[in-house]
Amino acid sequence: MAYAYKIIYDIKRDAWNWYDASQHDFSGFSWRDNLSDVADIKLFDEIVKLDEAEALIVLKDKIEESNLIRSEIWDRYLKYINSSFKDRFNDACVAIEKLTDRELFINEFNFILTTFPRCPYDEVTGEIFFYVTIKNNWVGVIDNFMHEVLHFQFINYWKNNPNSPVSKLTEDEFDFLKESLTVILDDSLIPLIEKPDYGYDIHKKFREILHNNWLTHHDFDKLVNFGLNELNNYI
Repeated sequence: MAYAYKIIYDIKRDAWNWYDASQHDFSGFSWRDNLSDVADIKLFDEIVKLDEAEALIVLKDKIEESNLIRSEIWDRYLKYINSSFKDRFNDACVAIEKLTDRELFINEFNFILTTFPRCPYDEVTGEIFFYVTIKNNWVGVIDNFMHEVLHFQFINYWKNNPNSPVSKLTEDEFDFLKESLTVILDDSLIPLIEKPDYGYDIHKKFREILHNNWLTHHDFDKLVNFGLNELNNYI
């Protein structure tokens, strides 16, 4: 199967990511807590009080003023992300197919660059956001890509399948299981990925039992069923 991707920067999408993050927490976590720069925190606190139209105007101006998108750091990140995907994109796609024992249901991706430390995705359009930070501690883009595409697979083949018990879960239950299943992106995939997927602290204990099951069977269907049976003990 052929796989394809585009790397895109669109200031409107970038501004949307800032605004949307200011309006929605994630599993009780405020995206504001991801910010360390004083100016960024001040901007976040400003836009959270505005309606969307006003906020997007402010955001576009502030992003332009920051000059990050015209900086040497931005150029270095573009080289980094281009190099990473050139070398490992196809292998990452094949690996996800093997891990889930299913073809990628979407094989054309748009990678949207953003200046806000949140990386949303859209499994319908194949969009995945990548955060460009002024620091050099960039998250491995292949690690991030495989994490999100594993979500894509789980949403399409399990959640959207009316014959699967996953489709009967509440949104909170589904999100808890979905985020925990990325435990299969472990150190056996190095050097394709840079480090294992550690997930979120809230899922830590559940991920431990899932990983033990995965190491025993290496069967994603069995892992999902096991997770469904154990979910209520951990959520």
